[in-house]
Amino acid sequence: MTAENKLVCLLLHPRDREEMSRYLAQKGYGVTGRPGPNVRFLLAEAELLCTLGSEPIRACREAGVPVFLLAERQGAVPPEKLSQATYVFYKPLLLELVLRRIGLFLGENWAEGGRQGWFTLQAQCSLDALAVPRHLLAFRYFSDGVGLLSQQPYPSRIKLMQQLYPALSERHNSSPVMVDRAMRHGVESCWRLASKSVQRQYFGYSAQDKQGMPTNGEFLFALYEHVKLLLPYDGRQAAFLRELRRINGEEIA
Repeated sequence: MTAENKLVCLLLHPRDREEMSRYLAQKGYGVTGRPGPNVRFLLAEAELLCTLGSEPIRACREAGVPVFLLAERQGAVPPEKLSQATYVFYKPLLLELVLRRIGLFLGENWAEGGRQGWFTLQAQCSLDALAVPRHLLAFRYFSDGVGLLSQQPYPSRIKLMQQLYPALSERHNSSPVMVDRAMRHGVESCWRLASKSVQRQYFGYSAQDKQGMPTNGEFLFALYEHVKLLLPYDGRQAAFLRELRRINGEEIA
């Protein structure tokens, strides 16, 4: 791909645009606010696009440029724009993972680290949402633990003290007992700092008070299951790409 068409059109709120621009710059892409045939794709906030009319989408679609929208909820995008968009991402979402999913569609190598890397990254974002401070050892143990579980054919059968903790302690030059203690500290921090609504998203209505505080294993596996639902890997990746082709009216074998 030549330098002149390594452009992405972003029509986003300033903070999101800045975050996306930093990520794309690492991949060698420039950012513009003008849709056109020389851009790789358009990514726009649906509410901002409503104020600009249909011209940006029309210009991109006529030039064969994929159009991706970010929407607050189902039904928030007018039908005429929904029918013209290549794909719509509904919030809440993680902006970096939106770009990685778009990278899959475009055939870009933006998924560094493979399956384990995707799981680890999403786990880190989820731990941020759960208010587990990044300076705690538990943050690294839980995110790496989710990555390790993603490599197992039967994650639910993994024994923490006999299998997972030794693997994490070897990776971080620690001991299984220290891994267990650090993880417990992380769970307690989550229960003290995270909002009850966020806790319920991950742990259900048992997340009411300290009496419902999960064990290390319950916390780790709930985190893993939540991450698994968000990532387009295995069958989900194939389904995601099939849906994009269907939306674009392409033949599906």
